[in-house]
Amino acid sequence: MSGFVKRRRALNISGTRLSVHTGQSVTSSGNPSLDHVFGGGFPIGSIIGIEEDKHGSYSRVLSKYFLAEGIVNKHPLLVGTMEENPTQLIEKLPKPVEANTLAERGTEQEPETMRIAFRYNQLAPVDSEQKSSTALGHYFDLTKTITSTTILAQDITYWNGDEVPENYTGFVDSFKNPHFASLLSCIQRKASEQQFNSALDESSKNVLRICLNSIGSPLWYEQYFSDDFLRFIVLLKAIVRNTLSVCLITVPFHLFRHLDDIYLCNKVRNLFDFSFELEAFAGQMEEQANPVFKEYHGLLNITKIGPFNSLASFHPKTRDLAFKLKRSKFVIEKLHLPPDIADDESRTKNPVPTLSCAGGGMKSKLDF
Repeated sequence: MSGFVKRRRALNISGTRLSVHTGQSVTSSGNPSLDHVFGGGFPIGSIIGIEEDKHGSYSRVLSKYFLAEGIVNKHPLLVGTMEENPTQLIEKLPKPVEANTLAERGTEQEPETMRIAFRYNQLAPVDSEQKSSTALGHYFDLTKTITSTTILAQDITYWNGDEVPENYTGFVDSFKNPHFASLLSCIQRKASEQQFNSALDESSKNVLRICLNSIGSPLWYEQYFSDDFLRFIVLLKAIVRNTLSVCLITVPFHLFRHLDDIYLCNKVRNLFDFSFELEAFAGQMEEQANPVFKEYHGLLNITKIGPFNSLASFHPKTRDLAFKLKRSKFVIEKLHLPPDIADDESRTKNPVPTLSCAGGGMKSKLDF
């Protein structure tokens, strides 16, 4: 028996390419630094879980990146949230940066020299701005928004909880909370529509981007919330696996501590294909006072990288990651310890008295 395995043909879809690690078709999350952390992109058919920061502001930025990437590649979008009007989220999507503007930034921004630990300058620039030929995705400017004409021309489906679930879907009897059945019915209907169009016309194949914000917020809480939520993730995973879809879901795990099921976070995390936690420093006095974290806004903790359709999962070079929200972009960097400059400056300002006769111009009580 031959040991060679024939590799599948890559999907000829805009915004996708074959992964250099697994050979599977992957797509971008809209943030190149996040793609690099997880091996260059996320496979089609996967579910990406974001454990929200306490205020939900940084996870919302990543959701905007995810949707904006779909707008650029003309992917159909499905936006579901009960925390706000989903149309308002779409109206604030960042605008892509033009190629010539990005090149000018690259020439202007050079690594700063450091007074101490000069060898740090020879390290890779944080893996946040990948400019190789295999890079996937686009760069976006958070200070600018996509025009309304571009958004109106896009295939976007909105869900805000007002839709009543239909009985023929079979989900109504599966949940105590009708919102889960309604959202799942909407996702299945849109995914089935995409599959049907792809079967009729091979050239119409496209990736459905599903973005679900703050699933599990207090608006979802009922008596049987834990059982409904786990069942929802299982059924959602089955839909995404069997269609050309990729799902980004943000969950406020910090609120689950008040529920009866103390293992709910671990159960939900195990159902995700990829998940990471955004640990923001806002409101944490110890982290804000620590000089190690003064350049960052929080830590990014990878909680799961599953072996998606492969025997082994991707292992990043480092898990010590931090993020910061600049004026125009969200950057994920390797967490480096800063040089210990403060101690050196304090020593020069307050010299220690010596027994030497030649005090170097500094007089002390011990000189004679």
